[in-house]
Amino acid sequence: MKRFIIRSFFLLVFFLFVGQARPVLGWSEHPMMIYPILRDMPEMRSLPEVPVKSLLNFLLEEESGLAVFLAGHEEWARNNIAEYAPRPDALAFQATGDATDILQRFYRAIRVNPNVKVELYLHLLPGEDPGMRDLVNPYTLTTLSNIYEMLHTTYVRIREGEMVSPIAVLATATDEPDYGFDLGLFTDNGTPWGQVYGFGTQAFGNPDLEYSSQAPFHMGFYHESWLVFAAASFLKRTFVEYRIHLYRSLAEYAFDAGQDYWGYRFLGWAMHYLNDMSMPYHTSVMPAKGALAMIWINLKAMLGFPRSRDNAVQLLSNRHTVYEHFQWIVMKEAHEQESQGHPLITALLNPVGHVDYHDSFARQVAARESYKIARKNDRTLRRHVPAYLVSDPEYAIGGSADLKDLKELIVNEQGEAAVEGLTTMIAERYRSLSMHTRSLVMATVPERKGRRD
Repeated sequence: MKRFIIRSFFLLVFFLFVGQARPVLGWSEHPMMIYPILRDMPEMRSLPEVPVKSLLNFLLEEESGLAVFLAGHEEWARNNIAEYAPRPDALAFQATGDATDILQRFYRAIRVNPNVKVELYLHLLPGEDPGMRDLVNPYTLTTLSNIYEMLHTTYVRIREGEMVSPIAVLATATDEPDYGFDLGLFTDNGTPWGQVYGFGTQAFGNPDLEYSSQAPFHMGFYHESWLVFAAASFLKRTFVEYRIHLYRSLAEYAFDAGQDYWGYRFLGWAMHYLNDMSMPYHTSVMPAKGALAMIWINLKAMLGFPRSRDNAVQLLSNRHTVYEHFQWIVMKEAHEQESQGHPLITALLNPVGHVDYHDSFARQVAARESYKIARKNDRTLRRHVPAYLVSDPEYAIGGSADLKDLKELIVNEQGEAAVEGLTTMIAERYRSLSMHTRSLVMATVPERKGRRD
């Protein structure tokens, strides 16, 4: 019976991500949130510009030090990160002096998609003038083919040795992990690197869908009930904490080595995963259902009555998509209008009470807050969004033209008060995200830690 229940729950989580018609993202376009936060921090505004450096040149200059650092980090991770999947020893970063394969050796050592495109560029805010800078085709920045938001974003080229703002480097980097870093890393994803990276089979999500394979790196189901974990212990196999600690540690290494550009860029990568933990649909398996309800609908599916399960999965997919896309539309408008008084900008400038950053912060602070609010947020969506978009299991919003007109659809049926209610919901999450971001910066940037020579 126990095996039956486990298989039932596994099928639920598998179908949750089969039902995602869009990439499994947390927040869309992270820099729109991060720029206002960093610009509000006096210590960040006063930082001197830093010289741009390619990843290749950073690695060539730091090869010996990185070999020692990454070996030490691997030992730390094995001893301190719950559910960690040890990096195979054959992938350890070695100082060989060979420039021809150093990028691939580094990608393998940190176990990311070896086809990632780590270019030199900046992510501009909506409405920001690129000036005389060359524009960058977003397809040159990602391995993904579905890049709707990126096609509505302006990217500009920067050059090796050019002086740039630390805020711009850090904020730009916060979007990069969604550009393909964590795709195809499991043995059942059908990629050569997935066979050797040591992460095993994909714990949840559809291993045959490219974008679904990043889910265990961007979601952390740490606070479900004991019954859920008893039925589905595989939900614990997430790698958010590993990514945050690795990239934050790389940032500290870079700062200590005087490689400030890469200090800020690595820190931006870490910040991305921490930000994802403030998104309710990334910390709760199914906010609208309790543990017993989730197991029950899957038991019925196993017995040949899958309709309840399939309906629940479609509704979850629709709500996740609406939540994410509404946030993107409204935040984009706020920046285009340069509205410092917009509720979302105001929320970012007024964070919740500070909590000092620590190694369990993502799990014990960010994800806990997000999990606790998930069901309330799910109810808010149902109350303020046209029913067919979030409460009709026969409708699939992913890929629909309704996404483009989402805000207008809400206003036309529910009125401006509905937009205000949804904006208030997002603003509450933004206040927490702002605190999390500030806490990470204060714990990592040298000026905040008193480590600058």
